[in-house]
Amino acid sequence: MGMLMTGTLAKWGNSQGIRIPKEACELLGIQVGATAHIEIDRAKSELILKFPRPEQKYSRSRKVSLEELCSEWNGEKVGEEWGGPDVGAEVVR
Repeated sequence: MGMLMTGTLAKWGNSQGIRIPKEACELLGIQVGATAHIEIDRAKSELILKFPRPEQKYSRSRKVSLEELCSEWNGEKVGEEWGGPDVGAEVVR
């Protein structure tokens, strides 16, 4: 299945907690403050933590508007720098 690591359940304020080894966090790409989904299987005495991956800004599977694609562009507007009217499908507005 995967790597096997152990931890000890400890008191943490009014709750209990298990420290997750640094190596496990690095392998999963999670950091302090990451949200975990907790799944419990009482029949097997299992507690499963799932850390959803953050949503990507850009994915080929979804359509991206021109405004969203250029939202981080800090340069000058392109198209009118030659003084004439903009012509053609390449004009950015």
